[in-house]
Amino acid sequence: MDRFAAMKTFVRVAELGTLSAAARELGLTQPAVSQQVAALERHLDVRLFHRSTRQLALTQGGETYYQHARQILQAVDEAEDSAGELSSTLRGNLRLHGPVGFGQMHLSPIVIEFQRLHPELTIELVLDDRFADLIAEGVDVAIRFGDLKSSDLIARKLATFERILVASADYIAAHGNPEVPQDLVKHQHIRFIWSPQGEAIPLVGPGGPVIVPVRSTFLANHAFVLNDALCAGLGIGGAQVPLVQGLLDEGKLVRVLPDYTYAPMDIHVVYATARFMPRKVRAFIDHLTAGLKQIHGLRMIRAPEKNV
Repeated sequence: MDRFAAMKTFVRVAELGTLSAAARELGLTQPAVSQQVAALERHLDVRLFHRSTRQLALTQGGETYYQHARQILQAVDEAEDSAGELSSTLRGNLRLHGPVGFGQMHLSPIVIEFQRLHPELTIELVLDDRFADLIAEGVDVAIRFGDLKSSDLIARKLATFERILVASADYIAAHGNPEVPQDLVKHQHIRFIWSPQGEAIPLVGPGGPVIVPVRSTFLANHAFVLNDALCAGLGIGGAQVPLVQGLLDEGKLVRVLPDYTYAPMDIHVVYATARFMPRKVRAFIDHLTAGLKQIHGLRMIRAPEKNV
């Protein structure tokens, strides 16, 4: 038995929760993964998992071994990364996760340029508006918007941007321009389908916060679909400035209630640990920061790392 290989396999099974998921990620068959785990259990003379038909759960001995095995594997990665400091070449895999709309418009070109600069690096970019489980999904770096929930991860705030109300000029010509937030009740509303506020708009204006009820007539789970609906004159909706600045410049959209905005949205970069940051992760964050500076509508922030 290759104990190091078996240890790596065991750790990913523990993090992903199933043999099949680990097998897919590692490029192995499920029986091969099962055999490695079984061989490791025989070697340790300890049962590592409680087995059920759907999922595996660590035993007490398995949990103890998992914590030590993770530290060992991280130490090996750290040693290999330190040895590579003398070389400017980045190698290996880099798995990234980001939101869909911003990812397609702004993150994708930044990532593509990074891979062009480091051709021996294999990059996986996953765009998804949910919050990925970095450990279970093997994500090296995630770009996240808004407030962050408590976790064992490390985050650094990179930038912030405004969210504003917009509509097409044709819609305003046909239905009138709202003069105060309460006028929005009379208008058709376009919004993200999973908006936490639902049928209400939380705005901040000269008099402070105000929450306005609305009637949504078009909902979607993709920023570009919402932009298309806004440009088509289907109603008024909130938009991230970096995603609609070009449409505003072209006159396809106009700002509504310019004295009012949503609360600013923060952009964070999130990763698993601050103790050991691989060169590829450090290099990508530096590249990402430089790329964000070129995006109109973002305000860059120099903030320290923090646990979230």
